[in-house]
Amino acid sequence: MYIYTNEKRLKKNKKISKYLTSICFAILVVGAVAAFSEKYFMYSFFALIIGVFLSQASISMTTRWGREPGNNNLMNVKLKGLSDNFSIYHYMDPVDHLLVGTAGAFILMPYYQGGIIGYDEKKQRWTQKKASIFMKMFGQESLGRPDLEASANLEAVKKYFVSRDIDFPEDKIHPVLIFLGPKAQLDPEANFKYDTIQLDKLKETVRKYAKDERLSTEFIDEITDKLPLDDIE
Repeated sequence: MYIYTNEKRLKKNKKISKYLTSICFAILVVGAVAAFSEKYFMYSFFALIIGVFLSQASISMTTRWGREPGNNNLMNVKLKGLSDNFSIYHYMDPVDHLLVGTAGAFILMPYYQGGIIGYDEKKQRWTQKKASIFMKMFGQESLGRPDLEASANLEAVKKYFVSRDIDFPEDKIHPVLIFLGPKAQLDPEANFKYDTIQLDKLKETVRKYAKDERLSTEFIDEITDKLPLDDIE
């Protein structure tokens, strides 16, 4: 498997995530200290509100860019052993992680949320059971709607392929939602719209699609010639 990473973009955003975390921590500390003073009590209130909002932005940035080992390295390790008919592109347009090969194109979407992850079809919302309330509020991003994010990424990749004059079969483009955290479990009874897996199942999922009608190596060579090495800053 060939690996291409926009290292400059990755390093820049890692620095931003660290600075944002430091600023957030400083504001929360100042707000907490000011709370003990009648004179500055109102300022502490605003500081704490700002600090909480910034903490969510900091968590989002750290999850995407600042964790060690990084999302890209975790995926590279789990995909080790794929043939040279596969190439993975990290932190380039139009999505953070895109794997392309004879089994198709895979939009790899990492999540760190813990607990038991499920999906309520009747209410059309994701569920997260047995997760720490403290961690849900301060330790990680809310789960949100990964299915909507996956649909948006799918459309973005389709449009990107068109912009690159790539006639990629739409039924061969697969969003894959990957829960990386060791405390995450997937509800076996949930009917997820897209492939939703734990990290250890990543290569197995790709190989599952490889059992279907495969794209030719010649076609993949044509595709990778048009893909975004020139997007690396």
